[in-house]
Amino acid sequence: MTERHETMLRLVLWRKRMTQAGLARRTGIDPASVSRIVRGVEPAYPRRGRRIADALGWEGDPAELFEEVPDGEDR
Repeated sequence: MTERHETMLRLVLWRKRMTQAGLARRTGIDPASVSRIVRGVEPAYPRRGRRIADALGWEGDPAELFEEVPDGEDR
């Protein structure tokens, strides 16, 4: 069984009922890159992280979006 690591970004997308494709459209970031960022395979880097945060209306530090959510806080 694979251990699941939830990030705040994935949780926010789920709560806002936004798809990765929708996030890609809102940010102008390639959909494949968005997928890799959401999965934690590719870093968001400061500029793309800010674009993602802005598209989601995130008011905190954009870096927080890419951190793992502690068990019990997801959904």
